[in-house]
Amino acid sequence: MKKIMWLCNTPLPEIRLEFGVKICGEGWLQGISDQLREQKDIELHYVFPQSKNTKLYHTTINNISFWGFYSNGGKGYEFSGDRQQTINSIIRKIQPDIIHIFGTEFAHSLECMRTVRDKRDVIVSTQGLISELAKVYMEGIPLINCIFGRSDSGGWNSLLSQKYQFYRRGKNEKEILKKAVNVIGRTDWDKKCIKAINPGCQYFYCSETMREPFYEGRWNIDRVERYSIYISQANYPIKGLHIFIKAFRKVLQQYPQAVAYVAGKRKFLQSGDGYGRYIQKLLKKYEMTEKIIFLGILSAEQVKARMLKVHVMVMPSLLENSPNSIGEAILLGTPVVAADVGGIPSLIQHGKEGILYSGHKVSSLARGIEYIFENDDAVRRISFRARKRARQLYDREQNLNQLISIYEKVTDQKNFHFSKEKKGNE
Repeated sequence: MKKIMWLCNTPLPEIRLEFGVKICGEGWLQGISDQLREQKDIELHYVFPQSKNTKLYHTTINNISFWGFYSNGGKGYEFSGDRQQTINSIIRKIQPDIIHIFGTEFAHSLECMRTVRDKRDVIVSTQGLISELAKVYMEGIPLINCIFGRSDSGGWNSLLSQKYQFYRRGKNEKEILKKAVNVIGRTDWDKKCIKAINPGCQYFYCSETMREPFYEGRWNIDRVERYSIYISQANYPIKGLHIFIKAFRKVLQQYPQAVAYVAGKRKFLQSGDGYGRYIQKLLKKYEMTEKIIFLGILSAEQVKARMLKVHVMVMPSLLENSPNSIGEAILLGTPVVAADVGGIPSLIQHGKEGILYSGHKVSSLARGIEYIFENDDAVRRISFRARKRARQLYDREQNLNQLISIYEKVTDQKNFHFSKEKKGNE
């Protein structure tokens, strides 16, 4: 039986409420973990940071052993000797055959990588490549709105300081990837970025498994709220709400009845960190306060219901790798208009499975939305093709088999090298 240790950034839904986590920000982890826990030849250990208990949390639920190490959060890039020792002690207790690190953006991932002597034991799965996100963090925002800001506690927390935090976390990410022997990615873009940092690493492709509800249901243009738009996230600059608002202004000139629904709380507009205040200014300037509706924190079922109801989903992000919100949308067949950036072209072929607009051009985004509004027959074809593509990309059994195959290859390669080293010493 193989012992697999996952190091993740958040607890799974079944224990998140115990740690005051209202929503699982990495919901796709649930899909693949549900499959792995059913594998008789795999013992899965799920390791994650938590800020509730200073003592190590450990329990076993439904064939997964959970280990919650204490981490007080901080700025994400700051190291903790105590935390690294705790991660090291967890590894010694588990004695895993493989350590699978999900995400490179937080310091605990690098602490884990530094702890493990034989890097062949480690697989790193990339998510958003924060070193690349840092480069575009404030794009499209006037500098004056990036300099000033404050945190909820009254300290200085401008967009400029946030960009610096992304830069520092990006340095940690690059160290992780330079040390990595085995890396899992899922787009042409992330492979190019990873190979630029570490040409010698072994790159494996493995798509993700989406949340269970999105594998059932089908978008139908005859049942939608016409001229309605859904945006999955918007509370920090990378998600590009400022780009969307400027494009939406143009759309409203042609379709004054249009409305945009945004997942997340409206509260961030009063956060004072610079971005919320800038968005608030734009909404007032263009008289859109009533046209953009914030939906609050949504469950998977609520997201699905909204995606099935809207006319189009828009992703105006400055940069993405393979956003799960696009994956969930195309599984349902909800038409998507998205920025032609990062790994998005690996998910959607322009004009066939969705609409991609160039760069961060406001007029191009507006035209993409208007195209969906105006071309029902073409949109039906886009929806059909998107679902077909999604069924291939996010096939649960295929992705499970691919992941297990990677685990087996990594284990076999290590055993092969171990045998050669043993013979060489005889």
